[in-house]
Amino acid sequence: MSKKIIAIISVLVLAALAFAGYKAFLSPKGVEGAKEVTINIVIEKEGIDKTFTYNTNHEFLIQLLEENKEELGITFEEFDFGKMITGMMGYTADPTSEYFHIYVNGEDATTGVAEIPLNDQDSYTFELKNF
Repeated sequence: MSKKIIAIISVLVLAALAFAGYKAFLSPKGVEGAKEVTINIVIEKEGIDKTFTYNTNHEFLIQLLEENKEELGITFEEFDFGKMITGMMGYTADPTSEYFHIYVNGEDATTGVAEIPLNDQDSYTFELKNF
């Protein structure tokens, strides 16, 4: 019985250390200071292609989006893995067939919206896509 308890505690300690290591060394880091960024929203089937330029001190994209929620007409849904964009410019994506794809400077985003750091002169494009 005590071997099982020791094994369980060891696994929990290793998991905690792995998580702490990820947060300390591998997770994206925010960039402090003033920066100018561009947000482009493309919803082709609605004829929407709008570009917004913001001057901000925020470190992550989610902070900028939440601050400008009204202007961008953005809605979020909270999931176990974080926030997901469910609507933009007043259009709500059909969760069974559509999603908002994120590009950072023309490249596919490699993390979710909450982990994308803001960098000066970067461009963030949100395009409605089908599964």
